[in-house]
Order: sequence, then C-alpha cells, then structure tokens
Amino acid sequence: MLHILTQASLSEADFNEKIDFVIEGFITKRMITMVYADGGNGKSWLAFALAKYCAIRMTQVFYLDFDNPLSVLKERNVHDLLIASHQNLHYVQRSKSPLPSYELLKTLSENATAKQFENMFFVIDSLRDFADVNNEAKIAAVMNMLKDIREAGGTILILGHSNKDGRNYQGGNAIRNSVDNMYRLKKRELGSNDSVGVILEVKKERAAIVDKAFDINPNSLDLIEVDLIEAQATEQDIEFVSLIKNILLQDSQLNKTDLLNKAGFAKDDKSARARLDKYDGIYWQSTKRHTRIIYQLIQSC
Repeated sequence: MLHILTQASLSEADFNEKIDFVIEGFITKRMITMVYADGGNGKSWLAFALAKYCAIRMTQVFYLDFDNPLSVLKERNVHDLLIASHQNLHYVQRSKSPLPSYELLKTLSENATAKQFENMFFVIDSLRDFADVNNEAKIAAVMNMLKDIREAGGTILILGHSNKDGRNYQGGNAIRNSVDNMYRLKKRELGSNDSVGVILEVKKERAAIVDKAFDINPNSLDLIEVDLIEAQATEQDIEFVSLIKNILLQDSQLNKTDLLNKAGFAKDDKSARARLDKYDGIYWQSTKRHTRIIYQLIQSC
C-alpha cells in the first residue's frame, strides 16, 4: 500500500517546471484562469478566439459549452470558424453531451492522472451551468475537479458572470480560492465597428499576469492585442490628445499654462491637468525648467 504514496511523492525534477504562457502575461499553461463579466460584454467571443488561438498552438482543445444554445452558435458561425477548421478542437454543447455537465466534469477529473491533459486547453462556459455557484459545497466540488485537471497538465479557462453591481463575480469564496488567475472583463467604450473590443482587468494573480486589451474579429475569430492606454481611452480622451498634439505641432515647446490656454482650458482645470499627466511620456514629454513645466511632442507618435 505504501508504494502508492512513495510513487506519488514529489522529487527534485517536479520543481523544475517553469511558468509558461499561452499568451504572454495573460493565459498561463497548467493554471486555471477565470474571466467574468455581465452578459453581452464579449466573454464568449473572447473564449471562441482563445479556443482558435490554442487549437493552432496546443495538442487538443475542449470547449464545454452548457450555456449558449445551438441557434446562437449557428448565428456566430462556430461550426465553420472553429469546428470544421480545427480537427483537434472538440466543441461539446449541452444538447449533444452524453452526460450532464457535473458528471462530465467528474469523469474528466477521475481520469486526471499524471500528465493526461498536458498541452490541452479546456473552456468552461459557463461556471454556473456546472454547479450552483452560490452553494459553497457544490461549487467547491466543481473547483476541486478543475484542480485535478490542472494538476494533470490541463490549461483551463472559466467563464463566469458578474454580480448585480458588475464589480465582482457571482459565487462564493471557493471560486476565488481555487482559481489561479482572475480577470474582470469590460467591453471597450471605443472599439472598431467591425470588431468586438474587450479590456481585461486583473483581479487575482498567481503568475505574472497583467491587464490586457484585445480586438476580436467576429468573422475570423482573430485575436488582436491592443495597446492598453489606447483601449482605455474615452471619447473625451481622444479629443483632448488630438487637440494637444495639434497645438504642440505648431508650437514645439509650451509651458503648462500656455498649453492649456491655447487648448481652451483654464490653468486650474483639474480634468485637463489630469489628462496632461495621464498621457505624459506617451504622446508628449514634460520637463521641469526652473519653476515651469515645459511640454514637447514625442515625434514618434
């Protein structure tokens, strides 16, 4: 009997495993990443795009979808863009699953031995369709199953929903305690007309993950990383940056008071001063000369 324990004991070689990213600073291999948001913000589009991305780079992709109806999948052309295009991508939908969601996950967990799921990507869409997220015992059981899959080499993406105020995820502490990395997803205020834009804000991290922004092409599911500063810009930010850049193109060096006056702002306008600081070092550069702060345009922008 003791040989089971001795064979399962950690050795020095087990500690040589390094943190490895599927997408640098975002999706970590052999970890559980959760993304949560209100409906209609682009969670499923992000998951579709990540499934395609991983199908090209990993051995197998398993998309376990117990949320979206077939009519939605047809409308979003999931068959052509994902299923038919990638033989190693397996899309399991509620209507075709041989087992209920919980039992399906349990079966995977029971087979999660050694490196059974190495270099495989699993999407759980969505967590509340696998257990009552507000029942601590039931959701803890699901999270333990996902940890079994992770320890067998699996890379897992969980889609979750926001609570009523949109600031946190639905569910109990077992979720947060079990996931390795967690993001809150928000739809970009200003995105391209032909893409789905999302911003991902880190809410928990066990790896070196950072905030990210992406554009997703719904016609190809291409995933394009977007500069975070640009992605977070509001319409007012964009108008302000354009105005200041045009002024600095005409007057190469201006102090803060003159620059704000030329832009039509009072020198003590807190919003304008905050925007000057926000984009300092990105679109323009400030230097202190005696008691004045001088602004110059960064030519590369």
